[in-house]
Amino acid sequence: MHDKQYQPGDRAAWTGRVDGADAYFRRWHQRIEMLDLDTQKIEFDTSFVLLGFCCDEGVRRNLGRVGAKDAPAALRKVLANLPDHIPSSQVLMDAGDVVCIGEDMESAQQELAKRVGQVLEQGGFPIVIGGGHEITYGHYQSVKQAKAGKKIGIINLDAHFDARQTQDGRGNSGTGFYQILEEAKAEGIKVGYLALGIQEISNTLGLFKYADQTGVRYILRNELTPWNLEKILEQIEDFANGVDAIYVTVDMDFFAAPYAPGVSSPAFNGVVPDSMYYALFNFITTLPNICTIDFAEINPQYDIDSRTTKLAAEMIFRLVNNG
Repeated sequence: MHDKQYQPGDRAAWTGRVDGADAYFRRWHQRIEMLDLDTQKIEFDTSFVLLGFCCDEGVRRNLGRVGAKDAPAALRKVLANLPDHIPSSQVLMDAGDVVCIGEDMESAQQELAKRVGQVLEQGGFPIVIGGGHEITYGHYQSVKQAKAGKKIGIINLDAHFDARQTQDGRGNSGTGFYQILEEAKAEGIKVGYLALGIQEISNTLGLFKYADQTGVRYILRNELTPWNLEKILEQIEDFANGVDAIYVTVDMDFFAAPYAPGVSSPAFNGVVPDSMYYALFNFITTLPNICTIDFAEINPQYDIDSRTTKLAAEMIFRLVNNG
């Protein structure tokens, strides 16, 4: 019997078109394998493992637009019909969901850390499809445990630093990096943080000051231009070379609102998902020391024509096929 906080992969969530019996006509719903982390082990060295994080309690505490808890179901629906271009050497698995019970976000983060940790320890590559950006703190805990003694680098694609101080010791969707950096300092753990797409209009002077004081590296939204691409890739490579393991988190409010309307805090002047962005994303996701990734803040309730969900699905498609 499973704990309510963890629900294993469910074949019923993967339905879609069937175009023919030949493998060349196959779609993801015909390729993906289900995984129960309580009873099964990952038996393949090159496995991408999807794991949902059904939680937006951090968004509620942050006074944002709730609904991100429904992102895993919405994203699976889109992923199910993607054409199967995955190399035959790769295995794609669905490990199910971690679910926040009531307002107990902290327990959900602990459960997420446990489950992502299992995937990492068994040699899989986790792709966590989340709820709110409170996903970051729980996800980091799994990397910290799996890569003990190593220097961890976190690359955050986001309009916000998400490094605000906790209130009364309680985190939310905007405090994850403050919690990580302060905890790492107290524990003597080396953690590097690189934020891409930071918007001055979306962060207080206090957050910029904190970033500068703690050695956070960041690239502003207005610096993410095609003529700066080579310089930006050099900065990312330099950051990656200085750490042992990289965890990537993509907050979908990184993108401009017409392309990603379904988020808690839409960015009217966010990044456009054009060829420059995909060169950036492909570079990051093929770094030799990347070990895990998540996609946060997808809110199906506000997602016009499923644009945000489809954009995240396209990035996952690229990630898996480049792996």
